[in-house]
Amino acid sequence: MALLRAVTLAFFAFCLLGCPLRGAGQVEDALNAGSNVPLLPDGSPTAEPCPQRARDLMRALGLRAGVGALAEIDANQRQREPLTVFSGPVESELTEPRYPLQRGTRFYGRIWATKRGVVIRYYHAAMPDRETFPICAVARRDAGELEGKPGAYPGAVELESSTALIWIVEDFR
Repeated sequence: MALLRAVTLAFFAFCLLGCPLRGAGQVEDALNAGSNVPLLPDGSPTAEPCPQRARDLMRALGLRAGVGALAEIDANQRQREPLTVFSGPVESELTEPRYPLQRGTRFYGRIWATKRGVVIRYYHAAMPDRETFPICAVARRDAGELEGKPGAYPGAVELESSTALIWIVEDFR
């Protein structure tokens, strides 16, 4: 049974990782994901389902909802405290491995600076030296939301820490 699962996992991962977004705009396409999500009155995004392709790939890789790992929220602002963020695209980096995701795995998504804090959703990921693949994940700290305070610039939010846990989710709520 374990051998069958390993072969199935390898087959799905090969098929799905071998056929993702291609070309020079691959990361750019990943960073544009989530840009058309409707917003609630407080500025947070509405609920949205996880695409079936992402669900299939996460299942094939053994990534289950509730699996989380520590990451730098902004790969371009490592260990900056407080961390200033704005609404828009974000590239985060895993700082600890969580099988099958390796340290250095990049997560591409979107930040929404809201009246309550910050919401971060990830729509794509890329393990080191691999192509981008679809995923559904969110950034959280402790009990949930990433709480922040108004930043020094219009629309900016300051977060206490530059790190958060990235959690695999079944749907975005």
